[in-house]
Amino acid sequence: MKELLAHNYYVFKRYGFNRTHEKSRFKVEIYPSIIVEFGEPKSKLKSKKYKMIQINFLKERYSREIVDRFLKRFHVKYIKYKHNGRKLPPIYRVMGRADKLIREGNIIICDNTSSHREAFARQNEYDFWRNEFYEKNNLSNDYETLNYAIPLLIDKIDNNTDFLNQIPNSDSRIFEELVADIFREYGYEVELTKKTRDGGRDIIALKRKNGKVNEKILIECKHWNDAIGISSIRELIGVAIAEDEFPTGIILATTSRFSKDAKAYMPKAVKIDLDRKDFDDIIEWIGDYGAIQFSKSGINNYFKSLINWP
Repeated sequence: MKELLAHNYYVFKRYGFNRTHEKSRFKVEIYPSIIVEFGEPKSKLKSKKYKMIQINFLKERYSREIVDRFLKRFHVKYIKYKHNGRKLPPIYRVMGRADKLIREGNIIICDNTSSHREAFARQNEYDFWRNEFYEKNNLSNDYETLNYAIPLLIDKIDNNTDFLNQIPNSDSRIFEELVADIFREYGYEVELTKKTRDGGRDIIALKRKNGKVNEKILIECKHWNDAIGISSIRELIGVAIAEDEFPTGIILATTSRFSKDAKAYMPKAVKIDLDRKDFDDIIEWIGDYGAIQFSKSGINNYFKSLINWP
């Protein structure tokens, strides 16, 4: 988050500000003299996927010490009112009620779930992270390093989304490790395929019920600069068909974007749950990383209990 100079306010602008569509932006006073601005990514206009892009604190009311404390302790999010099992951090305040929603949703003040944000905030280059955790041009394979390095990288991207673009294409395995860790956090058993031979999928994510696999997702990760075309989707569908146990779904995740044809493509020969995730979707995954799982009814009940939070 970048601090800007302003006469009456402390102004902090997130790095994704310029990626949002100007027409989608709106402001909310989340607390007396604390104003937050939200916007939709340009590629997701009218999707209701609003992100916090700027926060302002009135200098007459808040000291710099209080501002810093707020930014380290809390995060501000927009969520749709109608949602299904959305993952949320612990919530402290909710703005917007069922009869008076804000852009068809709620604004919440919640825990800042980035545990290493303060310590890592000044280290703004991917090379710093790489030098810390690489051995002989590869990420160290020992469990302790992986268990610390990847969550730290996710935290860094959450703090500065442009950091994801700093990862060179030659480090595509890092992107695979990142996606795998996110799915572990979502409660999946995760298997990464070997670096040299992945057979068209990089990650197998499983969920079990009563000891039996009831969900199997194949995930292909593309850390590319160019747009993803139909051929990549067809290849992943082919891999799914060749599996001994047909997967319940497939995901093609990319730090790039999908071509117009790839966005519209739907397989006709086989019925399978196909999901396409581009740069903005990856950032949304990262924003939810480390959050607490609530059921739909649990979220709504939680809102009701907090709606009159002082």
